[in-house]
Order: sequence, then structure tokens, then C-alpha cells
Amino acid sequence: MYKEYNDPIDDTLGDASAAMSEIAEDYDIHLDASFHETYTRFGGIGSSWRTTEEYPFISGEFHIASVQLEIEQAPPELGWRESPIDDPHLMYQLRTIDGTPDSGVGTLAAVRVLPGVTNPEIWFDHGRRGAWKLDLDYRGYMETLRVTKGTFGWQYLFTDVSLRGDDFGETGRRLSDMLTVFPELFPGYDYQPLRRRLAARLR
Repeated sequence: MYKEYNDPIDDTLGDASAAMSEIAEDYDIHLDASFHETYTRFGGIGSSWRTTEEYPFISGEFHIASVQLEIEQAPPELGWRESPIDDPHLMYQLRTIDGTPDSGVGTLAAVRVLPGVTNPEIWFDHGRRGAWKLDLDYRGYMETLRVTKGTFGWQYLFTDVSLRGDDFGETGRRLSDMLTVFPELFPGYDYQPLRRRLAARLR
């Protein structure tokens, strides 16, 4: 492990019910019950890491915080040449929920803040490579983050990006190594759904 983040509990934050009420009042976003289940009051939790020499080289990073703090922050600075969808407002609607502040690889995940939504879209940004809406929600993101430990590029498993060829082939190889090594290191998780997704991305 390179670095670990473990910020203290933010005493200015209430419990999940209070946080959801404040978000609803301030932003007209009425988050569903899954956000109660994943709610934390930490200012930040995360780590950057790599495997030891006896394993194939795999590395990763994650950095998450209370969803209330994440929604209240300003939109992230993004390196897009143009919006990935026909909506120029998208970049101003995103709020970072996971990032790579230590390694600086330039990836982040964000929730899309829109009035009236209950289960917001999750987007993955990889700088000039592009940005993609992920095929999972906030709870799914947090659950998969726990399984992958933030392995770099795991989010591509939930996009329509091909992980073959020159552009993303290395990402595909690293994810394949992850799905070989992690079941040995962390046998308590079910990796079969991720294997199926990787197979689809490698076709």
C-alpha cells in the first residue's frame, strides 16, 4: 500500500435521514433508500496500493467521502473537448464520488445531480480518453468498489468500451490479472459477475 486515507467523522453531518433531508431541501434530489444503506459521515476514506512482487502487477486507488459532502461540492474540473452526450450542461451537473488524488492517473467517478431524481446516474471520467455513463447505480458502485479495491480501470467493466486493441488493451490485461489474483487474496467475494463483464468487453 502506498498511502491510506482515513479522515475522522465530520461532526457537522447528521445521520442518514438528516443528510437525505438536507439534500432534498437544498437540491430537490430525493435519494432513495439505497443511499441510507451506504451513507457514511467520514470526510474521506481511501487508499492507493499495488500488489507485491509475487503477484502480477496490479494497482489501484479510491477516495470516497460522505455523499452529502460530495453533492455539496463544486463540479470537478474535466478535460473534455466536448460533452459525451448531447447536453452541454452535463459537466456542471456532476459531483465527484471517487477519485485518484494520490496517483494522479486522472480518473474519477461522479454522480449526476438533477432535480427530482431519486437514483442519479453515475459517470466515469478518464480525462481526454472520454467519459461514460456507468451501468450501475451509487450502491452498485460502492459494492463493486469493495470487491475491486479500486483497481485502476475497473469502471470500464460497466461501459460499452472494448478492452481489446491498443487503446484499452493494457486495462483489459490488468483487469484479467485482478480477476485471477483477487479470488485467491479475497475469497469471500463473488467475482463471477465481473468475469462475465470482462468477457463481454474483450469480445
